[in-house]
Amino acid sequence: ISKGSDDLNDIRSELQTSKGKQASLDALQQAALGQDNESLNQWLGKQGLDNQIRLAEGIKIADGWERAVEMVLGDSLQSICVEGLDNIEAMLSELPQGKVALIDVRAAKESAQSSLMSLSPLTNKVSSEWGLNDMLRGIYVASDGKGYDGLNFLDGLLDVEGKRLKQMDEFGVDMHLLSLTAPGVQMFDADTATDLARLANDVLADICKRHPTRFAGLAAFAPQSPKRAAKEMERAINELKLNGFILNSHTNDEYLDDPKYWPVLEAAEALDACIYIHPRAASYGLKGPLQDYGMDSAMWGYGVETGTHAVRMMTSGLFDKFPKLKICIGHMGEAIPFWIWRINFMNSRAQEGGRSPKTSLTMAEYFQRNFVITTSGVEDHLALDYSIKKIGADNVLWAIDYPYQPMKPAVNFITSAPLDDATKAKVAHKNAERIFHIKPLG
Repeated sequence: ISKGSDDLNDIRSELQTSKGKQASLDALQQAALGQDNESLNQWLGKQGLDNQIRLAEGIKIADGWERAVEMVLGDSLQSICVEGLDNIEAMLSELPQGKVALIDVRAAKESAQSSLMSLSPLTNKVSSEWGLNDMLRGIYVASDGKGYDGLNFLDGLLDVEGKRLKQMDEFGVDMHLLSLTAPGVQMFDADTATDLARLANDVLADICKRHPTRFAGLAAFAPQSPKRAAKEMERAINELKLNGFILNSHTNDEYLDDPKYWPVLEAAEALDACIYIHPRAASYGLKGPLQDYGMDSAMWGYGVETGTHAVRMMTSGLFDKFPKLKICIGHMGEAIPFWIWRINFMNSRAQEGGRSPKTSLTMAEYFQRNFVITTSGVEDHLALDYSIKKIGADNVLWAIDYPYQPMKPAVNFITSAPLDDATKAKVAHKNAERIFHIKPLG
């Protein structure tokens, strides 16, 4: 009887725990759909829209394709579906502070979508009462499971202590600098993003503590709430002992040159912690011509998007306010080292003509002083040689871009690079140790 009573208590305990987890998941889902905003809900009720479904609730996605659709649609999944927008101006005049997205389902009509390279469009994986072609235009899926598009990146992203460590040992890689990949927490509302950043940082710090000689970490933060982001940045460095920060480029189609994000920059500078700006899909105003032929990907669009972010930061003059701020960008500098002479020359004209703010330094000087670059994803010795000569060996860091690109070719690239021993040591590990405050091994 005693054992039966103990079993019953265990079952009750598990049930209570499950109910708690379910409640937490329900709350997170409501937050992700924007359903926890009381003032917005009151406004929706007044407009007779409180029973209208969100886009996420009105579409069906083929099994296994949920993440892909979520990555593409992002914040649009929160949009409220309405029948027409005839009185939109009057409705929005009564909207409380905040934001809301409405989709006119009558205007969402199916349109023909051409097939490129025999690839299937992502729209084939989604069904709804309305056409989503405009929102998913130019996004294709690989149907044969071959080549780059057939690689399982998700397993590589989720695995840290299994295959990743084994490959590090196999190819002689001492340490990985881990971070939360795009779009990170930046696709959520401010409250959800803040909570998820804290959770991600706790998990990351725990991994680094278990493997202090193999992993270091870049902390996530939620730019949607700059002041709370600054507090989390302080916690990540001072309490969790992480090594810098990861920002997946634009947030709600906005960039760090916007003064509302400057509390984040102020915190990073005060903490002497570098911000790594990682690419994500192009912002709304930039993405148009990139949505065909796979150009929105790492082939072209990612570099254009992140390079644009970096150039905005330089031309805005923000580095005059934050002279000690350090920014890292990957992929051999997102082509900026190769463009910097022309950027410098044309910006001087723009400043003279009043089209760009007057700055204390030139664009080339800001890039030299405030930026470092990694080689991630660009295994080209000629490009490496140029970058070192252009911005200095102290500003170039070797990186792998795992799991998006494999480890072995990246290791072969740096070991075979025609560099003297001192320069190779800087690029391979010493610069990363200095920039990201990583304790040298041995």
